[in-house]
Amino acid sequence: MNKSSSITIIGASVVGCAIAFELSKNGYTNIKVIERNTTVTGQNQSNRSGGVIHSGIYYPQDIEPLKAKLCVEGNRLLYEFCQKYNLPHIKTGKLILALNNREEEYLDFFLKVGIENGVSGITKFSQSQARKMVPNLGNFQMALYVPSTGSAALSPIVEKLKELSESNGVSYILNSRVMEISPGDGNFVITTSSGTQTKTLETDVLINAAGLYSDKIARMVNPELNYEIDPARGELFEYKVNRGDISINGIHIYSSPYFYYNESKKKADLPIDEVLNLLKSGQITKTLGIHLSPVFENVDGQFLLGNTVSVGPLKTLGYGKEDYTTNLKTTSDCVAAVNQFFPNLTPGDLKPRFVGIMAVLKGKTDYVIERDSKYPNCINLVGIDSPAWTAALSIAKYVGNKVNE
Repeated sequence: MNKSSSITIIGASVVGCAIAFELSKNGYTNIKVIERNTTVTGQNQSNRSGGVIHSGIYYPQDIEPLKAKLCVEGNRLLYEFCQKYNLPHIKTGKLILALNNREEEYLDFFLKVGIENGVSGITKFSQSQARKMVPNLGNFQMALYVPSTGSAALSPIVEKLKELSESNGVSYILNSRVMEISPGDGNFVITTSSGTQTKTLETDVLINAAGLYSDKIARMVNPELNYEIDPARGELFEYKVNRGDISINGIHIYSSPYFYYNESKKKADLPIDEVLNLLKSGQITKTLGIHLSPVFENVDGQFLLGNTVSVGPLKTLGYGKEDYTTNLKTTSDCVAAVNQFFPNLTPGDLKPRFVGIMAVLKGKTDYVIERDSKYPNCINLVGIDSPAWTAALSIAKYVGNKVNE
């Protein structure tokens, strides 16, 4: 592709900003990014996250090959990016706890997956080994220790990607909603709305990184596409470590992953072989469960890893793409979810942190990053859910290769 061709990216999340940076640093010019919100931080799906740098152990290569590849690569790239630009981050490690035989079966499987994916240093821990790291743990059968997990401050990363791409000539069009996309003869005409103003722009290449609305944007280009985002709401709580018995010692503590049926939303408590068959057929969805995580705080303009611990997310399904307020969970609900493996936390310790909604693609657990078969100058990124934060820079490289093709 001619590097002077016009490129338009829809969505200025961490993924959209990373794609803009990746293309612009490799010589592409005339790049625009359209974003419906007024800023690139604080309002997107990206910024309603726990800030975890994931390792890549949860994604079997035969079921989720893109997540397997892009999370592990993204983990390395994100640490390098944060180090290069002095952005707040820390490699903490994490413990994943199995409370019963079924969960231990799952963790044995994910240990195997992590090794196959090239995640280094994963170790199976006994109770006593895990409690040497975090003495306050409750009852559990076994744990996995994953040293490459970490934490990062979210907003500075998105802002740095935007700043770097702008210095390379990228234009950001904020507070603009895409209303219509008309495919032309090798290009696209995009109609946007900002308040009472309507504008149009033409572009040779269209990259759909619209997160929760990526299915809608894809159908604007090609109504024959049947992508469907099945939004999953997650509620995070937080507490200040003011007693020794609720300290996590700066380590992420995760419950075992679990699975739920896509139609009924009920938990699928099944042996791992049955789970894998249902995952392959798109009948169930994996979720990483609830976790306690050290988080960065903005203190007088500086992001510091203080004594705040994030707890969650508590999943609620079926509330759509924009409902952040209906039937929210309580601090008692949160304590009940962590009580068995972290017993000293009380409802009075907690307060709500924020609510996020994740762009889960119905019927498919892996990312979809592909050209529209009818309009190949459109690249759709659909179902870019967790671990998209970790994988953003590797997703951008993957998209960059598709543009180069």
